[in-house]
Amino acid sequence: MFNCDYHIHTRHSPCAARDFDLEKIIKIQQERGIKEIGITDHDYAYGHKTKNIEAGRRIIQKSESPIPIHFGVEAHILEYRVASINIQMASYFDYVLMAPNHYHLRGVALPSDLGNPKRVANHELYMFEAAIACPLTDAVAHPFVLTPNVFRLSDEEVSAFGSEMMRHIDQKRLIHQLDLASQREIAIEISPKFIRYNQRHLVEFYQLCLEREVKLLIGSDAHNAEELAALSELDPILEELGVQEAHLWRPKQWQW
Repeated sequence: MFNCDYHIHTRHSPCAARDFDLEKIIKIQQERGIKEIGITDHDYAYGHKTKNIEAGRRIIQKSESPIPIHFGVEAHILEYRVASINIQMASYFDYVLMAPNHYHLRGVALPSDLGNPKRVANHELYMFEAAIACPLTDAVAHPFVLTPNVFRLSDEEVSAFGSEMMRHIDQKRLIHQLDLASQREIAIEISPKFIRYNQRHLVEFYQLCLEREVKLLIGSDAHNAEELAALSELDPILEELGVQEAHLWRPKQWQW
């Protein structure tokens, strides 16, 4: 439905496929009719060195891509008021995706009990609040989407667990954060990852985002070619939500 994808990892990210380079991404996206993309490798992929970031931007600038490419980054919340990226590093990118729940990474605060839906709900909301409060955040990546291997659950089990978790989310706190996100023009990512992990109950959350006038960022969070193609799985969801162009977040056009 919408021809954009603002969350793509290249082989530069350690978790991406080794053959997933920029040329391959451009070719696949062009064939799929995508009109605009964003490259968002993890901040730690650059070794927190500006020379590596500048080299990454030059690769994009020299690509002569037929479709516009934005140079973003995916960072993550470690704990409240502590992010994995600082303002100097963030300034080199077009936008910052802030992940509140990268529990598989060292240093990220974990729920006190990964097996308790209520405690996980409180922690997820706490980390979501931290992402919204962070002045570097342009969009929040995959909030409330639970990864099965982190929680040591099957796809079916994580679906039921995630649904129970969302029932324990304090709605007043959540709505307050969405109102802050709207005021600060912070987007919420909608990714096929929530479909892949059988967490369709999150459609209600995305509906709430739209009701509170929070824009949605469309991102595949792709680490390989197969995950790029999975973006089309969002089409019926976006139609169900009644998403129009006015509901979508787009990167700002910076002059470098």
